[in-house]
Amino acid sequence: MADFRCDSPAPVGVARLDEQHRRSHELVSALVQALRTDPGDAGAEERFVELFQDTVLHFKAEEDFLEGKGYPDLIPHRFEHELLLDWFREQLAHRNAPEPRPLLEVVTELADLLRQHREKVDQAYATWLASR
Repeated sequence: MADFRCDSPAPVGVARLDEQHRRSHELVSALVQALRTDPGDAGAEERFVELFQDTVLHFKAEEDFLEGKGYPDLIPHRFEHELLLDWFREQLAHRNAPEPRPLLEVVTELADLLRQHREKVDQAYATWLASR
C-alpha cells in the first residue's frame, strides 16, 4: 500500500473550486485516519460513498466553470474526470465482493489519484486561468 501524503492541495485560483478541493482533501484525510485507527469503522463504507458523490458534484462544478471560461483543454480534462469516476465506480462495485480490498488501501489509493489529478490536470487550468 502506498504511503498517504497529507499535503494540502495547491490553490487553482478559483475560491469555490479551491474550497471544494480542500473539502475533498479533508474528507479523504479524515477517512484515512479513521481507518488507520479502526479498520472496522462502521461508518467508513458510507463515508466512502459520500466521497464519490462529493467528487461527482465537484467535477461537474469544475467542468461547468471551465466551460464558461472557454478552457481549451476541457475535453481532455473531462476525460480525466471520467477515468477517475470509472475507477471510483469499480471500487464501489467491489465493496460487496466476498473479499473486498481493505478500505484503507482503496482510500489511500484514491488520495494518491486525486493528488496527482490536482497537481497535473487541475494545475494546468490554474496556469491557463492565471495567464488570462
